[in-house]
Amino acid sequence: MGCSLAALVSGQAVHAQSAPPEPDAADAQAADIVVTGYRESIEAARDTKRDSAAVVDAIVAEDIAQFPQANLSEAVQRISGVQIRRDFAGAVGNEISIRGLGPEYTQVTINGQGAPTTAEDRTFNFNILPADLFRKVEVFKSPTADIDEGGIGGTVSLETIRPLDLKNRLLSASIGGNYNEITDTLDPRGSLVAGGRLAPNLGLVGALSIDNFAAASQSYDAVRWTRRNFDVNGDKVNDYTNTFLMDLPRLIHEEQDVRRIAASGRLEWEPTSDLKILIDGLYTNFRQDYRRVSPIWAFNGGKGIRDIHVDDGVVDYISYDSVLLRSENHKTLNQSELYQGSAAAEYRFGDWKLKGFISKSRSNRDSEEYVYYGDITAPAAYDTRDDSNYYTITTPIDIADPTQYVTSEARHNRTRTRDDDFSGGFELKGPILADIDLKLGVKYRDRQRMRQRYAVTRTKINEPFSLIGDVLTGFLDDEPGAANGPHAFAISDFDKAYTLYGSKLDVSTGTDLTNFFDVEEKTWAGYGMATYRDGPLLANLGLRVVHTSLTSNGIEFDKVTKTNTDQSSSSDYTDFLPSLNLRYEVAKGVFLRAAAARVMTRPSLSDLAAYRVVDDATLTISAKNPDLKPFRANQFDLAAEWYFGKGGLLSAGYFYKDIESFIVSETVPVTYDGQTYRLTHPVNGNDARVQGVEVNYQQPLTFLPGPLKHLGIVANYTFTDSSFKDMVGGTTLTYGLPENSKHSFNLIGYYEDADFSVRLAYNYRSEFLREKPNEQDGLKYRSAYGQADFAARYKLMPKLTLTLDVLNLLNASTDEWVYEPRLTDGRFTTGRTVQFGLRASF
Repeated sequence: MGCSLAALVSGQAVHAQSAPPEPDAADAQAADIVVTGYRESIEAARDTKRDSAAVVDAIVAEDIAQFPQANLSEAVQRISGVQIRRDFAGAVGNEISIRGLGPEYTQVTINGQGAPTTAEDRTFNFNILPADLFRKVEVFKSPTADIDEGGIGGTVSLETIRPLDLKNRLLSASIGGNYNEITDTLDPRGSLVAGGRLAPNLGLVGALSIDNFAAASQSYDAVRWTRRNFDVNGDKVNDYTNTFLMDLPRLIHEEQDVRRIAASGRLEWEPTSDLKILIDGLYTNFRQDYRRVSPIWAFNGGKGIRDIHVDDGVVDYISYDSVLLRSENHKTLNQSELYQGSAAAEYRFGDWKLKGFISKSRSNRDSEEYVYYGDITAPAAYDTRDDSNYYTITTPIDIADPTQYVTSEARHNRTRTRDDDFSGGFELKGPILADIDLKLGVKYRDRQRMRQRYAVTRTKINEPFSLIGDVLTGFLDDEPGAANGPHAFAISDFDKAYTLYGSKLDVSTGTDLTNFFDVEEKTWAGYGMATYRDGPLLANLGLRVVHTSLTSNGIEFDKVTKTNTDQSSSSDYTDFLPSLNLRYEVAKGVFLRAAAARVMTRPSLSDLAAYRVVDDATLTISAKNPDLKPFRANQFDLAAEWYFGKGGLLSAGYFYKDIESFIVSETVPVTYDGQTYRLTHPVNGNDARVQGVEVNYQQPLTFLPGPLKHLGIVANYTFTDSSFKDMVGGTTLTYGLPENSKHSFNLIGYYEDADFSVRLAYNYRSEFLREKPNEQDGLKYRSAYGQADFAARYKLMPKLTLTLDVLNLLNASTDEWVYEPRLTDGRFTTGRTVQFGLRASF
């Protein structure tokens, strides 16, 4: 117990394996919704395993409108096999990876229907949704035939509360604040949930969440390491060859200021004992003001080597007579809206049920970016010999003096995306034998994704930077490794820069139309699934057949003639996706599980765009590929579980995925206008494999004496191994899949009595490849990262609770590197975030 509490972490995860609830099961599980404590939420999720076939992990809200973290991805990372990506300023979790596969292979549904996305690909951004609206999150790791196809990694199902599951009227309100120590700002947050039965057969629940928060990070960043040759003495003979140089070292201060408003509502009506009607609505408005300021030294264009030191093929010190220094200021306003509405009706006749449903959703994202540059050229040197994480740059100029710079460039970019999704279908379910239930269904889905991007740039401004200049101070003042500074640098004042330059950059004159695409994807799916229950055996066997047709519209842009030509392409394919799930109780409380399935994930809609760029000067073509086929995989699961005591669980499982036709970039010669061009585009390439082991343990320590009986432990560990071959720059490389950490674990310790609850949680993931490598940037890794979080709840009165959460309690930093750890690509410090508030329930 002492060891377990020593490394603890906040947040709360519940690990369970359950089948997607049938309508009857959903009614029977109403007790899940009224759990009132963390221990009860763990037990509620655990108990769903015993009646399930598929492998599913879950998190249940410890109380309505009281999820573990304000961001759902931060809570879901507590589940074994789940890892989150932290790329926004302040390392806020925003994307979910499951079992070694990146976020684009994770499917997300809201109340059973596909969730639209605001991202460039199929990745769902969890930062757009507050946790307050949801009562339960389930991560399906083995599919059943009635689950929508699309998640090779897995499917994340988000569920709001059903009003007729409430036995009493509900009114829950919370108010509080968010504080980030780097931005030194305090922002308000609050939520309100109300609902209940308007009549014995009619219920309504509504929820509103308003959340403001700021987050920031500060970092030393190398941008890129490239191999170069150096002629130091000018005798036209290289003194060093194929040597790594840090191209563009920069200091970065980035921050985001988020305003998020979300609302949901569910109406449930049972006009007769045989008819049920359910209507859902969800709306969220997300506004993110993002800013990044940075001085960048262009050592890749340095002139006149004064001195150089090379250690084992790496330039760890170099001094030039002349290096370009650019003060860069990015400011982006991202505004997103998500709408989703659905209606379902279920009619019972005898032992059979017929269900019909319809759903419509849309997400809109408008991103507007301004970038300003101030330039100066001066002698400069970088030195990584003392500490590669915090390199030292020396220059005779005062980089914090705006009068030293000249304004050189201003940019204005505008990107608009829209994701429309319509679906509808029918489902029939009932018994065909005493121990066998049959479910048949058909579903139609029409998804249309559009993106438009316009850009305009003004260069050679050549005006005094002092007209728009400002100074950022306090850069990493409290970071011991950055003691050598600099701790201040010149930046542009955004308002002044906009008045002089940005307001005159009209994007309607921009020509970046090659980033336009309009893709429509239509699918017809039919499925049949039989579930067998007899004694110790529970079996689920099904087949899902889905036909996909695609129409892609885009533009071909000729770089030389500056002309655009419309393009259009169509394709279609059919997939057969069988699934089998077995669960067998070998002894009381001891279960064995097995699962096998064929799964698929469609390519990114942006990769399916029918656009390309033709450069007649270099005889090259850069294109996307509307003929791409899906990622397809065969997957297998084996698991053993032991349920003991009240809330105790010990389980271990093995999983394997064999992925076909992984998409890679290919460069090949093609004939175009009678000449040979080099075409670079994505294609279906080599296979990949993923395998691993998951271990879960949870136990309330009720056997301990006195107050110690209120202690409890939740822990899990995941080992995931992946392998993939790809051609990069003419060389075949074998590497692990992007976004996959080989080792990850969670350790949560908690204490909970009638009035007081405290939780410490630690989440760890080992190093991982950030993205698929390319010839320019190489293999870019993110180092191992562990974050400790803290949460406490105290009942001031029976209906009033004080809450406190501290994220990143130990102020962990993130490191990145290229090829090998000593080639540091970046060190990011994000600081702590404190959330506090009062919550009242009536």
